[in-house]
Amino acid sequence: MKTHGIAFSIALVLSAFGLASSSELSRSKVPLKYISSCELDFNNDDVPDIALLLETLRGHERIVLMKTDKWYDAYGISKKGSSMHLSCRFGKFIKETPAGKGEKEGRTYKTPGTYIQLGHPEGPSVAYFWNGSGFKEVWTGD
Repeated sequence: MKTHGIAFSIALVLSAFGLASSSELSRSKVPLKYISSCELDFNNDDVPDIALLLETLRGHERIVLMKTDKWYDAYGISKKGSSMHLSCRFGKFIKETPAGKGEKEGRTYKTPGTYIQLGHPEGPSVAYFWNGSGFKEVWTGD
């Protein structure tokens, strides 16, 4: 049943972003590709939300589907990095990297208990957490 829910959610994202049009697919000959996803409650409302990593005609895109009473709200969280890995994490705090900030110490951010991590093994990483009105980006590694 979860597989059908994710497939249905992907179809929702495709229609919302206009990627499912036959003219777009026939011009490019390259359909949208599903790469990975994870499911956690990102806004602490006791309802699981879905994070998706997709390869579109515009490159890799990360989209979060936040479950609402009626349906889903979609949030584009990142177009950065061509092949960063997506994971959903538990944690109440995220520590910002001080890289690129001179001598300044990185800030610590409080999360709702979960967050999304994009990164390369032993390379740059960035986290996204729900701040009540959208997703806050925090670079956690360089």
